[in-house]
Amino acid sequence: MTAAALVVSLVALALSGWSSVRQLGLARHANSLSTLVELFKEHRTDQLAAARHFVYARLPSIDVSQGLAALAEDDRQLVRALGWYYDNLGVLVAHGVVPIDPVAGYLGGSVLECWERMEPLVQAERARRAGMSDPTRWQEYFENLYLLLRKRAPAKARSSAPLWQKKADVLTPTPKPSAISNPTSGAAEPERGA
Repeated sequence: MTAAALVVSLVALALSGWSSVRQLGLARHANSLSTLVELFKEHRTDQLAAARHFVYARLPSIDVSQGLAALAEDDRQLVRALGWYYDNLGVLVAHGVVPIDPVAGYLGGSVLECWERMEPLVQAERARRAGMSDPTRWQEYFENLYLLLRKRAPAKARSSAPLWQKKADVLTPTPKPSAISNPTSGAAEPERGA
């Protein structure tokens, strides 16, 4: 009787442990899901849309050798807001708070293009901060996010999603036979209802 009780206790302990691990995973997923939704909403705000437009359209033509000081105040605010957003996103990805694939699939192109346009400014700003402790820290998580996304291409992240469908796969018409063979006569019989 004691052996049976021990086995039942061990099975109950194992099930309890499995259940706890599963609940922890579900809680982590719920937290990262709400974080991702908020991050995606923030990315669509007017301020960050204006910042991305500035970075894409105007920043490349500005001499940024003086770092942020080279920008007009309004432009500096836009660039800071965008850089901090991507830097904060990089923190969350680097530390496993949010998974990389949804970030890569949805925001990857923006991150890659913004970093490539902002990198000269970031490097100049880091040089300006040379007297401070850890001057290379400025936008370091943004840079790391860029490097991660270079390895995990946005298109690859999207296409590897479990429910991702390619338009060509969905919209390819299935061939319809124009006639159904009549096995007795060998002649084709027109399709019914056609």
